[in-house]
Amino acid sequence: MMKYGAEHEGHRFSLCFLEEESRGQWQDVYLGIQLEDGEKLPEGLIDPSILVICNVEGEIVQIVLHDEGCDSEFQFTYAEKEQIEKYVNQHVSAKKTTNEPL
Repeated sequence: MMKYGAEHEGHRFSLCFLEEESRGQWQDVYLGIQLEDGEKLPEGLIDPSILVICNVEGEIVQIVLHDEGCDSEFQFTYAEKEQIEKYVNQHVSAKKTTNEPL
């Protein structure tokens, strides 16, 4: 997690599923972030969460780092995005297996 334009600074964290919501042709997946021991949030980031926007097939269209529930001036590193994509893809695969709507 880093401010736009800042030097890449990766953080170690785990993810948890919070909520899923349909919005027309989009499926919004909300995730929580739990920092690993010893990790600190970047200065200025208070309460991060993640919005992952998927299409109806479950393909990820966009990953947005929220702070206190709103868009923020922070973004994820490539490695952090990969971690989020893997988590969401596993979640989507599990839902498809059980035939639940996305």
